[in-house]
Amino acid sequence: MKKSSVMVVLGLALALTACQGGGKAPESGASQVNEAAKEDLAAQGGEAKGEEAKGEEKGDDGAKAAASGETVTLKLSNNQPDGNCTTVAVEWFADQVRERTDGRVNIEVYNNGTLGDAISCLEQAQFGGMDIVKADLSTMTNFVDDYNALMMPYIYKDTEHFWKVHGGDVGMGILRGDKMKEKKLYGLTYYDGGTRCFYNTKKEIHSPEDMKGMLVRVQESELMMSMVERLGGQSVATAYSEVYSALQTGVVDAAENSIVNYLDQSHFEVAPYFVEDHHTRSADILVMGEKSREKLSEEDLKIIDETALESWEYQKELWAEAEEESKKKLLENPVTITELTPEELELFQEACKPIWYEYEGGAYKDLIDQIVAAGE
Repeated sequence: MKKSSVMVVLGLALALTACQGGGKAPESGASQVNEAAKEDLAAQGGEAKGEEAKGEEKGDDGAKAAASGETVTLKLSNNQPDGNCTTVAVEWFADQVRERTDGRVNIEVYNNGTLGDAISCLEQAQFGGMDIVKADLSTMTNFVDDYNALMMPYIYKDTEHFWKVHGGDVGMGILRGDKMKEKKLYGLTYYDGGTRCFYNTKKEIHSPEDMKGMLVRVQESELMMSMVERLGGQSVATAYSEVYSALQTGVVDAAENSIVNYLDQSHFEVAPYFVEDHHTRSADILVMGEKSREKLSEEDLKIIDETALESWEYQKELWAEAEEESKKKLLENPVTITELTPEELELFQEACKPIWYEYEGGAYKDLIDQIVAAGE
C-alpha cells in the first residue's frame, strides 16, 4: 500500500519530473484563488467568530489536541497514481497544512486508490471512517445531484468559461452548499481534470455515426451514460482500475478521459485512437467529511480550507503543462490523435445539447442558464 506524507521539497521535485513542472508552487499564504472563493472563506471566518461558543463545542476535541500539542492524523484517499499532477498538488496541500499548523494536523496521502474506490471512501467519510477523499464530479453526483449541471456535454466555450463557473457563485455554491452539508460532506476545492475525450480500440472517429454500437466505458453517472447513448454508443460501467484490461480483452471498445490520464494510465497501448472532441471539461474535487472536521479547531479548519484553494491554483498550472507534454509523448507512439473540424464537432454538439434541459426533467434549468450566461 502506498502511503505518502512527503515534505514540500519532494512535492516540487515530483512536479518537475512527472508533471514537467515549469509551474511554481504558490508561496505560503499567497492564495491566488478567485474573489468568489476568497469571499466564501471570509464569510466562514466571520461565522466562526460570531459563533465562538458553538465552534468550541464543535471542535472541542481538536482544540484540546491543539492546546496540548498533540497531532491529529487524517487519511486522504487519492485514486490517482504517484507523480500525477493532481497527486503532486494533493501532496503539496498535505505538506503545507502540516507546516502551517505547526504539526498539529498531519495528513497522510494514500495514492493509487489503495484505500478503495471513491464512492466507498466518500460513504465512509460521511460517518468519520475516512477523512478526505479526492474524487471527481461524476462520482459526486451520487451524493449531490447539482454537480450534474457542471458536467453537461459541450456546455463550456473554453477553459476560461469553465473556471469562471467553478470559481464563481455556481461552482462554490455547490461545493460548500447546503446539499453537501446534508450529506455530511464539505467541499475543500476543485482541481482541473482536463477535457474528457473519447478513445477506442477500432478506428478513427469523425462523427457520432462512427460510434454507433460501440461499447463505451463511462463513469458511474446517468448523465455520462445518457451522453454516450445520444452519440449512438452503448454505455458500460467499469471500475477505473479495470479500464485497461477491459479495453485489452474487448469487454469495452472505447472509453473517455483526459489526454493526461490516457497517457498516465497507459490506455493508449490498447486503445490507440484518440479523438479531441472535448465533450466535457471535467473537474476533480477534494472532499472532507464533516465528522472529521469536528476533530479540529476553527483555526486549523481555516488553514485547511485556504491551503486547499491554493493547491487548486498550483494544480491548474501543472495540469496545463502536463496536457501539452502528454500530447507530445503520445505522438511518439503508434497513436492516432484526431482533431475534429468545426463542422464535425457541431454534429456531436447538436446530438448532446438537448440533454442540458431534458436531463432529469429539466431539474437543472436555473443552474444551466447561469452557466451559459457566464460564458456570454
